[in-house]
Amino acid sequence: METETIDIRVEDRRDTGHPVTAAIAIGSLATMQQPALLSDLAFSNHVVGNDLGAKSQLAHQDAMNRLRQGIVAGAVARVQGPGPGTARAAVDVLTGNALAQEIADLKAAVDAFGTRP
Repeated sequence: METETIDIRVEDRRDTGHPVTAAIAIGSLATMQQPALLSDLAFSNHVVGNDLGAKSQLAHQDAMNRLRQGIVAGAVARVQGPGPGTARAAVDVLTGNALAQEIADLKAAVDAFGTRP
């Protein structure tokens, strides 16, 4: 098998010329890039501002949810907590006969005040 050698050469044929010309070209390139850089900076500031606004809104919503949860928990604890009335009602359980007697007494009291002479 026969091998072939290929020689590749890269030559820079650009003539940079005088150093002042090269400096002006580089300066012009930098000047042309400035609007794009400013646009990128403005866009990144806009994105960061929106991100911070969203994070602030989320933190506010989370704080309000925690506050509501605390208020509801306090209200439930107050309603379910045994007070003096609950304690008395738990001790004074009426049986069937006692309940019938209480109802009869209430009816008699209503009838006594309901009749006119």
